[in-house]
Amino acid sequence: MNREDQNLNPHYDDLYFSESDGMDESLYVFIEGNNLTERLPDLEQITVGETGFGTGLNFLTLLNQVGRERKKPLRLTYLCLEKYPLTGERITALLAPFRNRLKDLMPLYEKYWTAFYEKLTPGWNRADWSFPGAEVHFELYFGDGKDWAKEQGKPCVNAWFLDGHSPEKNPDIWAPEIMEAVFARTALEGTLASFTSAGIVKRALRGAGFFIKRKKGFGKKRHMIQGYRPLEEREGL
Repeated sequence: MNREDQNLNPHYDDLYFSESDGMDESLYVFIEGNNLTERLPDLEQITVGETGFGTGLNFLTLLNQVGRERKKPLRLTYLCLEKYPLTGERITALLAPFRNRLKDLMPLYEKYWTAFYEKLTPGWNRADWSFPGAEVHFELYFGDGKDWAKEQGKPCVNAWFLDGHSPEKNPDIWAPEIMEAVFARTALEGTLASFTSAGIVKRALRGAGFFIKRKKGFGKKRHMIQGYRPLEEREGL
């Protein structure tokens, strides 16, 4: 099988999502890891950030959960970073196993992403999309994380999906300056979750100012991490 047809990012030689069930992994690590199942029903709006947009599976899993948890539309601002955006055709192929579970979301996402991808330019790209249960303001930074980190960012993100491939495969996205930029863009008591519990990542996040703890990882993975930006500066545990 050609490498481009596999669930693999050839730039980092790493999988986009779990081979066992990427959508369940996203739900466990990022949705439940940020306590969004409990938070979503009471919110009118939320800002979510993601390092490493990839296929958009985390974004779609969030939208799917919004549809389950809410009766009124949510105003969702989604801010993400991606160095190597995927074509619509590649995304469709990679997300094929989840098409039935995502139902009405997939056709809309494919339509929106195709138009969005055609106009991508380096730096920030923005669009407004309407999904069942959510009105989305979508912003994607197309470029290197270190350039993104140098830009001024408002402390507005309520929940982070830190999903930038394994630290061993892609150490740059987990660098201290990137984690400091994530912290600077996080609202007070904003949360984060990540599949990785590598020491280099925990140290960078704690050094930036987050409170960090471990929890059991998805599937066979031993650990993942959760965190939040405290009201007052304190040392994470």
